[in-house]
This record gives sequence, C-alpha cells and structure tokens, in this order.
Amino acid sequence: MSSVTEIGPAPIVDASDVAPRRRRRRLAVVVVAVLLLLAVAAGVASAALYAWDAGFEGRVLAGVTAGDVDLSGLDRTAATAAIDARYPYGVGRLLLRTPDGDIAIPYSDVSRRATTGDLVEAAMAAGRSGDVVTRALAQIRQALDGTSLAPASVLLDEDALRERVATALAPLERHPVSATIAMTRKGVVIGRARTGREIDPAPVIEASLAALRDPATPAQVVIPVVTTTIRPRVEDKAVFDARTQAVQMARAIKLRASKRSWTIKAAEVRSWIRFAPAPGGTIVTVLDESLIPVNLNRAAKAVRKPAKSAQYLVSRSGRIVGVVASSAGRRLDRPATVAAIVKELHRRATGAAPRKIRVKLEAVAPELATSEAARKAPVMSLLGSWQTWFPISERNYFGANIWVPAQLINGTVLRPGQRFDWWDAIWPVTPARGFGPGGFIASDHTEPTGALGGGMCSSSTTLFNAAMRAGLDMGARSNHKYYISRYPLGLDATVSITSGGRQTMSFRNDTRGIIFIRGMKIQSGGVGWVRYEIWGIPDGRTVSLSGASVSNVSKATTRTVYVSSLPKGVKEQVEYPSDGMTTSVTRTVRDAKGRVLHRNTWVSRYVLWNGIINVGR
Repeated sequence: MSSVTEIGPAPIVDASDVAPRRRRRRLAVVVVAVLLLLAVAAGVASAALYAWDAGFEGRVLAGVTAGDVDLSGLDRTAATAAIDARYPYGVGRLLLRTPDGDIAIPYSDVSRRATTGDLVEAAMAAGRSGDVVTRALAQIRQALDGTSLAPASVLLDEDALRERVATALAPLERHPVSATIAMTRKGVVIGRARTGREIDPAPVIEASLAALRDPATPAQVVIPVVTTTIRPRVEDKAVFDARTQAVQMARAIKLRASKRSWTIKAAEVRSWIRFAPAPGGTIVTVLDESLIPVNLNRAAKAVRKPAKSAQYLVSRSGRIVGVVASSAGRRLDRPATVAAIVKELHRRATGAAPRKIRVKLEAVAPELATSEAARKAPVMSLLGSWQTWFPISERNYFGANIWVPAQLINGTVLRPGQRFDWWDAIWPVTPARGFGPGGFIASDHTEPTGALGGGMCSSSTTLFNAAMRAGLDMGARSNHKYYISRYPLGLDATVSITSGGRQTMSFRNDTRGIIFIRGMKIQSGGVGWVRYEIWGIPDGRTVSLSGASVSNVSKATTRTVYVSSLPKGVKEQVEYPSDGMTTSVTRTVRDAKGRVLHRNTWVSRYVLWNGIINVGR
C-alpha cells in the first residue's frame, strides 16, 4: 500500500446537469427564429433584428455551444461558470510515485485551468458581425444550426510545476555513507554503510508537463519516479573483514630469549593498529611501527651484555705482565625484533594462531680486542677467584681494614716459584696507610675495636680461597677460634701478629708462568664485598674439593645479661652463638694428564662460642 504526501489543497467541484434547460431553450429559439424570418420577409428586418439583439443584451446569442456546453442566453459570468463546470481542469492532483511513497501536487497549485475567458468572448461575439441582413441570416442560421466553438484548452504555470516537482523530489536524494572503522583502547568501533539515491528530475518534469497540458488528463494522474541506487565507496563487508583481521592481530605478544620471556599486553598491541582505505573499496590494517620499540625496553635491559675490552694486567711497578682476554657483548637488535613482531602480527591477520617471538640479538664488539692487546703481553686467563661479603661497621673500621689490603695487594706479580706471604705483602699496618681499630677474638670474648687492622681476616680468607681454587701450592693457614658463618666451612684463614706469635697465610706460584693478583673493593649501601682474582696462563691443572666433614659438635646457646651500661630495656647482642666442631676439607689438584700435583687436607677445630645479649636494667 503506497502513501500519498499531499502538497496543497485539492478541491472537488461538481458540474450541474444542464440538459433539460438546453432542450427548452432550443425550442424557444426555433420559435423566435421563425418569427424573425417572417418579420424579415415582411420588410421589417431592421426593427426585428434590433428587438432580437436587445433581447440578448449582455448574453450569448442562441445556438452557441462550447463543445457540449450550450451557452445560449448566458451572460459572461454564467457562461464562464458553465464552461468551468464542464471542464474542471484545476480540480485534481498529480501523484509522483516514489520508492518512499506518493507525493501529491494539486492542479490548483500550478494554476491549471481552462482557457475560459477567450472562449466566452468568442461566444459573446458569435452572430454579431456584418450588416443587418448578414447578421440576420447568420443569427437565423446560428439559431437553427448552432455555432460550435472549440472546447476549452488547458493553461497552467509551467515554471511553478517545474519548481514543485524539483522541490518534491529533492528530499528523496541522499548521499551514500561509507562504512567506518576505528581502533580504540577498548577495541574496534565500526559505523555501518548506507546506500545513496540519485534522481534525475528532468524526465519527471517533462512527463508531468505533458500530462497536465493534455485536456483529456483525468482528475488524478500518476507519474512514476525512477531512482538510481548509489553504492557507498566502502561497504560493510570491507570493515567487517578489517575488524576480523584487527581482532586476530590485537592479542598479547610473548617475547622470549633463552629461558626468559616478556609479555606485551593486548591493549598495547591495539594501540599500534590503524585502518587505511585501499583500492577497490577495501580497508587494510596498518601498524604504526614507531610505537613498538618502546615496548622492548625490558627485554633490551635483560639481554644486554656489555662487551669487555681486553685488559692489561699491570704490576705494582707499572709493568704490563699480561692481558685479560676481551669478550664480545650483545644487545637487542631493535629493528630486527620490530620486524619479527610485525611479521607475526601480519601472520595472525590471516587467522594463524599466535606464537612466541624470539627476540633478535646483535653482537657488540669490544673497543680493544684480545689480538690487539696481546701484541704487548701474553693473554692470561682467570685461574681462580673468590669474594666475601661483610657488614660495614666499626668492627672492620668501616670496611677500610678489609679493602686496604686488597688495594695494596692488587697488581702483585709472582714469578714461577715465588712465594706470597700476607704480612710481607701488606706490611706495615699503620693509620697512615689507611688502617684503623677493628675487632679481634680474645680468650673469652670478642673485642669490637681492640686491634689495629682488626677485621682484615675477611680479606685474607678471601685471597686464600681464590689461590686455593686456582690450584696453587698452598702454605700457611689457620682457622678462627670460632666459626664465622660468612666464610666457607673449614676454609677460613685468620691472620694476626701478637706478642704470642704470628699467624699468616701464604702460597707459592708453582706454575711455569707468572701469576697476577687482582684485589677489588665492592660496596652497596651498608654492605661491602672484597674480591680477589688469580690470573695466569693455564697449564691444564684441575681442582676438586671434598665437602666439609663435621664432627665433635657442641651446640651453642644464647644467654641474657642485665647490665647498667645500657638504658633500661635496651638490648644489645655482643656475642653471636657458634657451635663448637671439628671440620675437615680435602683439596686435590691434578695436572693436564690427571696426575696429582697437590693433595691438602685442612682440619679446623672451632671452639664452642655462646651468644650473649645485654639488656639495660
């Protein structure tokens, strides 16, 4: 069912049936015509014609018709009404049949009407021209045979019709709307496409003019309106396909390198995706690759390995005695890794399942290569090393009594067969050289600041372990009175000089080349480390250590002592418990052919040392 849009009023005028009146009038005309003819025959034509005309003053003479409308005896107004009633060209409507429904344009809106005025004037003039005789004969003939005028033709305002049709059709046109797609942090947002419609008003206007010009056109005429559908440049399918690709791409990315992995979240991946138009009305996903590298910072930091240039080993006299080999570093190859991520995302766009991406690495060359450095000295390798941590406190002169020996020993060179002795290497121990008061173990208690250089045993123990693990010929070594848990069990090496004697730590270079000793200071906040490294030319010897065997264990306890030297309730631990025990550790050193070079068994007898907590009273 179509709808009709009314544009302006459409009045309906009913014409009266005038047939009975027409028959009566014709009979009267015939009678009058006969009388007029008799009068003319009698020679009184002039007077009779005058009387006849006077009887039709301001009215149409007898016998005049317009089409099938008898106008005899009608004045202008009545004649006009009669013609308009018979030919109601202004009554009706033009229907424009469109896909959205019918649009009505009333005939009256475009001034459609009959040519009534000219027709009435012609009717009023019929039979009234010529001399008396001619007029008399014409009027008699007109009264008997009638004068038929052409029926009314159609007049209309064609410009108004053109404007009304164009105005009525204009709203039916619409531009096509392309489908849209955009990526947000929460996901893909799409806008649906809409087809457009185009109308050429010219043929509709011409058909309307032709219909309304035709007097035979009925009170309602339908003009079909043909529209042309315009497809949008981007259809829904294009954005749906692009959305599918984007959703497949915008998943979390797993990066891996060796045993480590990192995740780039899906929301971040979505922020890289853009959409761009492509030929054929398609939409393609585009990656903003400039946003990817910043997401690789964690992986870059984790895989980074600085290159190590070759280092010269310089003796304390300033002579270069060897070279520490260089090593290549590595770093994240960001462009290659970004390319791998882009490749993976495009692979996902085809519907493939996500997979982890191995980060790409590139080698970093050292500034000074081993080959270049070796022109001045032989290349040496790390034979053995050890490091020990300690709390920085007054018990070790805030680290100085441990680090100063390492700095004094750093750069020491031992020729083949040359022996190292702790005290010979660091003596004299004086405040001028950086030493200060530190702790030592007395017969029944620990003295926190009672000895110059106290606490240096952390340094001597560390060097002993480095040299022992390098497979060197070890000499003097003594364990502490009680076991200190920061040291390897059974492998500590205390040093001291007292009135009762001298405890030292020593070893000998029994290799065929020189060895170089490096001592290093390391600090992080309130914790310090001391590190020693033994460098030399490897001769193929290997070192194996047994686990420490433990016997004669005596469990330590902790007791509380109330003292007046502390504020009431304040606690201070002055001794830390250490179990009494006997330990034994064996080291075996073999040469390149597996023959035993050294076999040492170090036995340590630690006394029972109970803890003490002082509490103020």
